[in-house]
Amino acid sequence: MGTVTKSMITDFKKFKTAWEKDAGKPENTIMYYLIAALNLKKKKDVGEDMMTLLVSKKHCVKDSKSPTGLKLGRSAKYYVNHFLENPTSAPSYLGGTWENEYKINKAKLKLTVVRETKHGKGVKIFVESGGRDNPVPAQLQENSSGQWKLIEYSSFCMDVKPTKSEQGDF
Repeated sequence: MGTVTKSMITDFKKFKTAWEKDAGKPENTIMYYLIAALNLKKKKDVGEDMMTLLVSKKHCVKDSKSPTGLKLGRSAKYYVNHFLENPTSAPSYLGGTWENEYKINKAKLKLTVVRETKHGKGVKIFVESGGRDNPVPAQLQENSSGQWKLIEYSSFCMDVKPTKSEQGDF
């Protein structure tokens, strides 16, 4: 169906500006969510702040200390912990594969969209993972500002195959 390519962004303000420019396409919101997930490892707070831009406000709680005025709610925070415990999950959607040890090119992150279907008031998008046998779904809806927000994205946090070197190490 298509490919989205972006470079890694680690600065919150640059991330916010870039996403707001690209938020009119649901597949871009998925890409930015996965970039935010990559940020969790080095700067957990920054990655979480980035995620609050991308997920439905239903998945957040108000927080006056956050640059977005929100922090992740309980379920969204669960996914953060999963990304931290399973650092190969996010790279598996951005060009990393179990065969290449989930290595990614941060200058050219690549998200492959396999299919998109209408789903209620929004869309369900299936993306390829280099660590899963089948495409992974996410559901998004467009808000009143024309920005696509994630409303169901738990599949990104499911485990991926062990790396090729791990598979032989038993």
